[in-house]
Amino acid sequence: MVEKWEVKILMVDRLTDAKIPKIMRPLSIIYLYALYQLSWLGTTRMKVLNPLPKSKQSSVGVQVGQQFTAMCNLSRVKSESGSFNVEWERTIDGYTLERVLHHIITPNEEVFQYLTEKLKARVHGSYLNASISVLKIKPALLEDSGKYFCSINGVKSLTITLFVCKPFKDMFMDYKPKEVEGAKVSINCAAKEGYPEPDVHWIAAGNDISQNAITMMKKLPNKTYQVKSSVVVSAQKGVRYVCSIWNKYIENLLVDWVLPLPGIKVSIPYKEVTGIAGNSVELICEVFIPERDHVSIAELGLYWFNKDSNSKEHLVYSFVNEEENLIGQHPRYENRAFLYWEDFLRGSPDLKIKNVSIADMGEYICRVKDKETIIGEDILELRVAAPYSDPVMTYRRNNTTSFQDVFLICHTKGGFPLGSVTWLSSNGKDLTSRSKTVMNLSNGYFSFKSGLHVSVTEGTRFTCVISNPWLADNVSSTVTFIGD
Repeated sequence: MVEKWEVKILMVDRLTDAKIPKIMRPLSIIYLYALYQLSWLGTTRMKVLNPLPKSKQSSVGVQVGQQFTAMCNLSRVKSESGSFNVEWERTIDGYTLERVLHHIITPNEEVFQYLTEKLKARVHGSYLNASISVLKIKPALLEDSGKYFCSINGVKSLTITLFVCKPFKDMFMDYKPKEVEGAKVSINCAAKEGYPEPDVHWIAAGNDISQNAITMMKKLPNKTYQVKSSVVVSAQKGVRYVCSIWNKYIENLLVDWVLPLPGIKVSIPYKEVTGIAGNSVELICEVFIPERDHVSIAELGLYWFNKDSNSKEHLVYSFVNEEENLIGQHPRYENRAFLYWEDFLRGSPDLKIKNVSIADMGEYICRVKDKETIIGEDILELRVAAPYSDPVMTYRRNNTTSFQDVFLICHTKGGFPLGSVTWLSSNGKDLTSRSKTVMNLSNGYFSFKSGLHVSVTEGTRFTCVISNPWLADNVSSTVTFIGD
């Protein structure tokens, strides 16, 4: 059996941003086709839908299984008797009118009549604020999609186009042939079981190439769609081809990409690096050049940048034309940042920073350029920790005649980031909840003073533990009471 597919060639506006936009703005043949269908509907089925008085119109999307709510404002209609006859109707198959709810409101009573048997269990009506007729359908099913009309005392007051949506799933991308160098490549993008028909967009190297795509929609027996889209390109080295499937009514987006012809790859294996204040730290970056690529790593330019909290980039170090280039280097890194030429030639342009401090924390970008063209980059986050000093334990007797009532004090300083204090007794019991801790911040570093009131006997031992969340090793101090 031959499968039937509906073929559409998408014609879309060029995107001004390389990123996938939140709301697509295509003026495509899909939409022109829809306008044509509506105009045809008006000329061939005039007896059913015309005349259509001017009314408030809107479109709304809900996910299948959720609740659809529509409200019809009665305050805009004058009624001398104070009575309102509200009819909620909808279209079936795009043109046949079907009653959904009849809402009768008089000064003395309020009546709801559910006129569609198959909807009766899912339709609910209400009267809000004595001026709004509310229609609710829960759960909404795919077949509930269509136009809904609200008529008040015979005058159409509201038109809502409902799209009950099912998100597409199982997105898949592939390309042929696999050996692509110097050849045309067919890239395919597919997803299944979604509703309604989505917008399909293609982006390559920041450009919208959707106008070159052929997109096919197949309607499945369960009334959902299967979508397939393909584009034929001359694969470019290092260029990703991104496919997006977008349902604008519920803002559901699926995105995937393929890289048919890999180029130079820049990657950072450790996305988070923790340095110790006052010591040196190494930021590792790897540059991979495919065997077929004739570019020598010595011909490339390597740059390390630091990105501040305002996303502004500051040059940390650069290596261009086989030599160190520090023009434009941020003063904070002067005589502190360097890499080894031998490492660069091996494809590991690892950055070394001496005497790191808290001010050095942030995002660091390893970027490789071929002349002025960025051909690859990756990013990591540098954290700088300062170990807390070994805590000093002291105590004060509250009763000079007895050694049983003691106030313990634990003090530590010079740490970063904010740590914590834990009190332990001889048998390992946590006494922290009984303590009181005061924290102080000075010159960017934290200090703690924690106190604990205890009763002791001979041989009793108490331990104060200081933890730093960025360091594995804790520091502690213990005091043991042995009597007078």
